[in-house]
Amino acid sequence: MPSIDSIPKLQRRRFCGWAGTVGLPLAALAGCASPGAPRVITLSEAELSALVGRAFPVNQRVLELLDVQLTAPQLRLLPERNRLAVDLSLSSRERLRGTEVRGRLVFDSALRYEPQDASVRLTQVRVQQVQLDGAGLAAVSPAAPGGDRLAGSGQRLAQVLAERALEGLAVYRIAAERQATLRQWGLQPGAVTVTARGLEITLAALSR
Repeated sequence: MPSIDSIPKLQRRRFCGWAGTVGLPLAALAGCASPGAPRVITLSEAELSALVGRAFPVNQRVLELLDVQLTAPQLRLLPERNRLAVDLSLSSRERLRGTEVRGRLVFDSALRYEPQDASVRLTQVRVQQVQLDGAGLAAVSPAAPGGDRLAGSGQRLAQVLAERALEGLAVYRIAAERQATLRQWGLQPGAVTVTARGLEITLAALSR
C-alpha cells in the first residue's frame, strides 16, 4: 500500500473515507488525521459556562434531614491550577420543621473525561466557602472552639454537598456524530485541561 503522504490531496480524502469505512488498521489511518482532523477540542469560557449552567439545578437530600437545591452557577477559570471555580445559589429546607435557609456555595474542581459515555465530569471537588442567610462567608475548615454553630453546620453541609451532589457531575458530552468522526480519524479524547482560553480536550490515537 502506498504511503498516505504520497497520495494527492483529493485522492487522500477519498482514501481516508474508504479506509475508515472498511476499518483498516490505525497505521493506515494515522496519516488521515493530519490534514483536517483537530488535535484538540476547545470550548471557550462562554461555551463552558453555558454547559455548566445546563447541569443545574442540582437537588440533593442530605442525611434525610435537608432538601438542598443548587442553582445559578457562575463560573471562573483557574488555569494556573488546572481547575475551575463555581459560585452557586443555595437553598435548603429542613424536612421536619419546614425551615428554609438561603445562601451561596463556592467550590472548585478539576475535570476528567469519562470514556464510557463520552462525558466531561467534575472531579476532586473542593468546597471553599458557604454563606447562609447573612451569616457571612465561612471557609471550610475545622470550627474553632466555641465557634458559631451555624458556621459549623454550613461547613458540614458544604462537605456533604461536594461529595454527594457535585463529584462526578457531567457538564459536557461529545455528540455521537462527533464520536464517530473521531473514530474514523483514529482519534479518541484524552486529557482535559483548563486554560485561559477555556477547556481543552486533547485528542490522542485510538488504543489498539
